[in-house]
Amino acid sequence: MARIQWRTRSGACALLFAVALGVLANDEQQSRVLGNWLTQAKDGIIQISVAAGGAYEGRIVGGSHPGRVDEKNPDPALRGKPLRGQVIMRDLHYDGDAKWSGGTIYEPDTGRSYKCLIELIAPDSLKVRGFIGVSLLGKSQIWTRYTGASMELPAAR
Repeated sequence: MARIQWRTRSGACALLFAVALGVLANDEQQSRVLGNWLTQAKDGIIQISVAAGGAYEGRIVGGSHPGRVDEKNPDPALRGKPLRGQVIMRDLHYDGDAKWSGGTIYEPDTGRSYKCLIELIAPDSLKVRGFIGVSLLGKSQIWTRYTGASMELPAAR
């Protein structure tokens, strides 16, 4: 009986260890998206972080138009609010395999919000897809990791 108990305990310990390693690896993969990202147009810096509820979000932290306000916002009361500091990506959840979904992205140039998917396609490249309804009806951008010190970017040409 003691011999069977030892095998069961060692098997259970090995299983718990494997699960813990899987959770740690999953946490590490999830955290690779965190940080500052330069938009495809190279006119904005978006900081991706984890919100209080555990979902991922993206906030405008820099760009080439520091005083720009949200003039296209559908809510007239918010049209004078500065874009810098605003959360434009919300409620993204990690799906595994370097992909996040279930959230929305706000496009300040149009004042419209879209469903959003993001995928880390390389350590410093993030595919961001905004769409209406199904993912086929949308557009994608490739954002690059921003490692610069200044949050002020030169004006886009």
